[in-house]
Amino acid sequence: MPDRTATPAPGPGAPAGQTPARARGGGFAGQRRDVANSEVPDGIPTRPQGDVPVIVRVVWSDGVEEWRPARAVRWTRSHVMVAWRDRETDPRSERHTWLRAGDVARSVSWFVPPARPGP
Repeated sequence: MPDRTATPAPGPGAPAGQTPARARGGGFAGQRRDVANSEVPDGIPTRPQGDVPVIVRVVWSDGVEEWRPARAVRWTRSHVMVAWRDRETDPRSERHTWLRAGDVARSVSWFVPPARPGP
């Protein structure tokens, strides 16, 4: 019986021996990466509490760190349940995960602002 846990098959048009390109939103096309910094708190609220735009720090199971837009839908004093879509136009790609409150922000201030082009 063939080993189905081996390296993913090449994507369409990819030369043999090459793995498929990473899809936007994480993982290989058609695959879903796990969130490594997900942490479920004690005492989970049972009802949604809002739909607040946030920016979240996600550490993927492959070690890649990403800051991405999301929505806060439930929270405790120490954790926030956030939701986002891996593919913006596909409602079925929406995922929900709990993150520590320190990995969730409503805004970002630059310590060193990005360079602005001159006049």
